[in-house]
Amino acid sequence: LFISVLVNTNSDLIRLIIQSIKNDLSSRNPIHVNLALQCIANIGSKDMADSFGGDIPKLLVSGDTMDSVKQSAALCLLRLLRTTPEITPSGEWTSRIIHLLNDQHMGVVTAATSLIDALVKKSPDEYKGCVSLAVSRLSRIVTSSYTDL
Repeated sequence: LFISVLVNTNSDLIRLIIQSIKNDLSSRNPIHVNLALQCIANIGSKDMADSFGGDIPKLLVSGDTMDSVKQSAALCLLRLLRTTPEITPSGEWTSRIIHLLNDQHMGVVTAATSLIDALVKKSPDEYKGCVSLAVSRLSRIVTSSYTDL
């Protein structure tokens, strides 16, 4: 929040901040990664979208990423898509993002649902495959016991 208020996006300081955030995103500490994602989302500028638009989908679909980081990555990507629509992930990312609906962590599922909703509005044909998966997931939520979600 401090950065977004006091640092001009045309400043040379923003380049140093972006490099520092890149270091935090590649950290093994999930707290550092979460804070970096939240910083990117709070700033939400075109510079942030250009710098991190390719890194965030990788974090989002990686099998090594913790659930809390996936949740933050989905919401961060959603924020960047709203400010810079041209960074929309396509191709191989489409099916991998759709499969987040199968995640066991409900926070990841709800964040992914918001992200997929925004992506569907931008390119509906590319996300037709998510309809059956979304219906299946909703059915499981409604008909299953709490532990089987």
